[in-house]
Amino acid sequence: MNLLNNISVNPETKRKPMNRQGMESRWRHGSKASLLALGVLMVGVGFNSPAFAQDAEGFVTQKLPAPPPAEQIEAGKRVYFTKCVWCHGVEGSGDGPGADRLWPRPRNFNAGTFKIRHTASGELPLIDVDLLQTVTHGLPGSAMPSWEGILSEDQRRDVLAFVTMELVQDRSWQDEEFEELHVLELEKLAAQAVPPSAESIKRGSELVVENKCIECHGLEGRGDGNAFNLKDDWGFSIQPADWHKCWNFRGSRQDAYNVTNIFRTFSTGINGTPMPSFADNTTVEDRWHIANYVASLCERDKDVDIAGGNVTDEIAKALFEAKPRGIDPLTDKPKVNFVIPSKFAEGELPTDEHDERWKTVERRIVAIGGQITHKPRNFVTRIDDVWVRSLYNETQLTLMFQWDDRTKSVQVDEVDWDPYEVNLEDYGIVEQEPGGSKFEDDGMHPDSIAAKQNSYQVFNDGIAFQMPIKFQELPAPRKPRYFWGDEGFPVDIAKWTADGNLAAYEGVGWDQDLEDRDDFTEQLKLVKAEWKDGRWTVIITRPLKADYEEDTYIELGKYIPINFFVWDGHNGDVGRKMGVSAFYYLVLEPPIPTEAKWYAGLAAVGLVIVEGWILTRRSNRRKAQGNS
Repeated sequence: MNLLNNISVNPETKRKPMNRQGMESRWRHGSKASLLALGVLMVGVGFNSPAFAQDAEGFVTQKLPAPPPAEQIEAGKRVYFTKCVWCHGVEGSGDGPGADRLWPRPRNFNAGTFKIRHTASGELPLIDVDLLQTVTHGLPGSAMPSWEGILSEDQRRDVLAFVTMELVQDRSWQDEEFEELHVLELEKLAAQAVPPSAESIKRGSELVVENKCIECHGLEGRGDGNAFNLKDDWGFSIQPADWHKCWNFRGSRQDAYNVTNIFRTFSTGINGTPMPSFADNTTVEDRWHIANYVASLCERDKDVDIAGGNVTDEIAKALFEAKPRGIDPLTDKPKVNFVIPSKFAEGELPTDEHDERWKTVERRIVAIGGQITHKPRNFVTRIDDVWVRSLYNETQLTLMFQWDDRTKSVQVDEVDWDPYEVNLEDYGIVEQEPGGSKFEDDGMHPDSIAAKQNSYQVFNDGIAFQMPIKFQELPAPRKPRYFWGDEGFPVDIAKWTADGNLAAYEGVGWDQDLEDRDDFTEQLKLVKAEWKDGRWTVIITRPLKADYEEDTYIELGKYIPINFFVWDGHNGDVGRKMGVSAFYYLVLEPPIPTEAKWYAGLAAVGLVIVEGWILTRRSNRRKAQGNS
C-alpha cells in the first residue's frame, strides 16, 4: 500500500472555521475534559480570550501567514509519510501504528491545537517559529524526538507546510474571519527581565501560592498536587509538570535551565491542557518572579530543602547560589557519573536525610528506563531517575534513595503470589496488548496505554538494588546480567516495597523466581521510608562483611557493579513490569588516616617555615649589598 496516495494535496482547499459542526466533532472525539479545563480557567485564573490577550502587556498583533506553495506541500507530504506517519497516523489524527504504546499520545493535528507557542492562549502557533522549533528540538518528556541532524531545515519546513495545510482540518492560518495572532514579544521582554536573585525567587514562591499553581503542581512543585483528575482536550490523563525536572519541560527547547522558556509558558499557557495563560491576571514582572522561582527548583549541584514551599530568605539564598547541573547534549538530561562514591562516617550511620554527614558525599543521579526486554514490558515509566548517596562505617553500608513520584502507592488488595515470585502470567499479570483503534472509530482509543492511565490495579511502590555475589571473581569486563543475574553469576538483591517490606533475595535469571534469603533479610535494616510532597526518601543499611559464598562481600576501594530497579504502583508496576538502570559502580573510598592529616599539616607548616627562611635570606643579602 502506498500511503502517499491516501491524501491528496490541494493548496486551494479552503479550511472551514471552527463552526458548530466542527466543535461537536471535537467533543465526540474525546474532549469531555474540556469542560473541566474551562472551569479551571474561568474560576481559578480568569477566562482567556483573544480579546483579552490583545490587551495583555507584552503581546503584539501579527498578520496571518500566506499559504505555502503547492510544491512545498508536496515535498512535505513525502517527508511526513517517511518519518511522521508511524506515530501521527495517515490522517494526522495521532493514531499511527506506534501511538497505542505511547503516553502522552502523539499530537492529533486535526483540531489545530498545539501546546508550545509564542501566541496567546487558544491561538494557532507561529509556523516558522513555534512549530519549526518543536520539530527541530522535539518535546522533552514525550516520544517526540529532535529531528535536527536527521531532517534538513528545508525538510522540516516542508513537512510543516503539509501538516498545517492538509492535516489541520478544523482551523486555518488563512482564516481571517475567525483567527488572530497576538504574539508575545519574548526577546523584548527578556531584555527587560527581572534577573534571578534571592529576592525574586522568594517573591516567586509567594506568587505560585497566590495564583494557585500549587493546587496542580504541589507544595514543592513535584507535580503531585492533582495527579489523577486532569485530562487533556482529547480526554486522556495528563500530569502537571515536575518543576524539579526542567529537562522534561515540553517547551524547554533543549535549553533546560533557560528562564525565558518558563516565562513564555506562564504567559501563553499550554493549549489542549488545563495549564492556562497568566498574561491577563499577572504583570510581566510577576511572571518573571514566578519563572525565576520555578527555574531555581530544577535540580542543582546541591539539594536544597524548600520546607514544603515555605521559602525563607535563607532558603531563597541557597536556591539562588546553587549551580545548574550539566546537561548531556546527547540525551538532553543531566550528565551521568557511573561511579557512586561511599564515604566513611564515624559512629552510627545517619537515620534521616537531614544528617550533615550526607553533605560530605556527592549524590549521583541514576537514569531509569522502562524494562522492555521481557514481557510484561514497561513502555511508559513515570520514574525516570533516582538520586543515590552512600556512607559506611566499620561494619555497615547505608544507601539513601530519593526519587520524585507524584503518587504514594501502597497495595491494598491481597494478591495470590508471594513476593519472591516473578512469573506472574498465571495470575493474570500480562502485557497490555495495543488495540490499534483509529481516531475515526473511537477517539478515546480505549485499548491504548494512554487510555489505561490511572485505571491500573494499584501495587506497591518499590526500589531494589543488586550487586554480584563474588564480584571479585568476575573476569573483567564481565558483569552479571543486568536483569537479576544468571546461573553463572548470581546476584545479591535487596528489595523494599511501600508496604514496609524489606527483603534479601538471590537472583539467577530474569525468568527464575527469586530465592528468599531469610537469614540475610534479618541483617538488612530499613532506616527510613517516607513519601512527602511528591518525593520518596528510602534509607537502607546492610552489612559490609557478609558471607562470601552467598552474599556480596564488600571491600574498600573496589569498583563493585550495582544497578537499580524501581516500581511505580499506580503505573501497574509489579514483577517484571518496572523501571531499570544500567550498571553503575559503588566505590567505598578508604578513610584518610589521622596520621596522614597530621603529615599534611606538618608539611604545610614546614613549607611556610622554609619559604620564610628563603625570603629572610634574600632580604638580608639585599641589605648587605646596599651597605657595601
